[in-house]
Amino acid sequence: MRTKSIGFAFLTAISITSNAQWATQSSGFTTVGLAINDISIVNANIAWATAFDTSGITVVNLFTRTINGGTTWTPGSITGASALDLSSIYAYSKDTAWVSMVDNNAGGGAIYRTNDGGVTWAQQTTAAFASPTGAASFVYMFDKNNGVCVGDSNTGSWEIYNTINGGTLWTRVAILNIPANMVTETGFENNYSVVGNAIWFGTSTGRVYKSINKGATWTVATTGLTSVTRLSFKDANNGLATDGTLLMSTSNGGGTWSPLTFTGPLYQTGLTFIPGTMGTYISTGSTASGAAANGSSYSTDDGATWTSIDAVSHSEVAFLNSTTGWCGGINTSPTVAGIFKWNGSFTTGIKSNDYLKVTEALVFPNPFTNKITIVVHDFSVKQVQIFNALGALIYTSKIENSEAEINLTSQPNGIYFARIGYETIKIIKE
Repeated sequence: MRTKSIGFAFLTAISITSNAQWATQSSGFTTVGLAINDISIVNANIAWATAFDTSGITVVNLFTRTINGGTTWTPGSITGASALDLSSIYAYSKDTAWVSMVDNNAGGGAIYRTNDGGVTWAQQTTAAFASPTGAASFVYMFDKNNGVCVGDSNTGSWEIYNTINGGTLWTRVAILNIPANMVTETGFENNYSVVGNAIWFGTSTGRVYKSINKGATWTVATTGLTSVTRLSFKDANNGLATDGTLLMSTSNGGGTWSPLTFTGPLYQTGLTFIPGTMGTYISTGSTASGAAANGSSYSTDDGATWTSIDAVSHSEVAFLNSTTGWCGGINTSPTVAGIFKWNGSFTTGIKSNDYLKVTEALVFPNPFTNKITIVVHDFSVKQVQIFNALGALIYTSKIENSEAEINLTSQPNGIYFARIGYETIKIIKE
């Protein structure tokens, strides 16, 4: 299980509005010196976050929640779990969320759920994570009913559970469906990535476990790293993994990994792909060179080039899409600081010099119900690509006679991005 560290950061990208920046918000915690361990975003207004003590001494079972885009954050505690630390959070709505928790002193862990906005929490006891070796690394829900939670080896195998009823019953995945862990191999808190039904998590021995069926069966691959402290996938095939110093990439869903030669600073607390962009990743925290090197960096070319942003202390980062994101910090009082909201917007997948090559396009209606029409005025543009909010390509259409009709009837409501030549346009299905 990863020890929480104070590696903090700031984030951005080349293709952003010139005045884009983080806006400081108060996390609302009455205890001073608390940082953010995990953030789960429901939509542009609703997000949940968990806290940890920056000294690493005090047990913290506190969360905070916003339902107004971060204008106010309201803290609370996980009732009935005062001896446990939080390792991850997954929020489904303003009312419903799950947390994974660990006992860093005696061992063991638990999954808790709330249905009333965090006023009360109930332990879901069928995800046992029994002491002394049980430890819940993270919980993730693919929807309100189907989910997975993952912990370290316990009684001979990784302790992984599935649920199909929101956690009322968690069923442990059979040993035969999980490649065996190595001696002393553990996971890390909140260290996983999800694209569709596929989920990956990294381990302390440099391996990456993968499931393509919501955690029912697993495979494993070595990365060449001594440990995988952070990983992030932008689609079903392409992703990055790091130990905080080296960077590995995959183009086949994590089956094999190759060293990625990169330039610029890479931070080791957070690594995330920005959904809706073509290849923008953010790294946050501290560098391997020491605690004095807090900051953040961004890459718009799938990790090949990293550009430093600042030396401000920030912690975990999460983005819903190219315009909605939060990053953790440290609160200095119950009403000052602790969390940051991104108030800029990423230009999805377009590098700065591409502003000189804008493809004029007309998209209507937007928002749309099932179909959308795209008209272009640049006859050299021959196709349009549609990406979902995770950045995965879901639809490609030829442009004939300067026009294309896109049918997304089979896709769920939400935010999508239409890539037309050098132009990327956000479209909304509702």
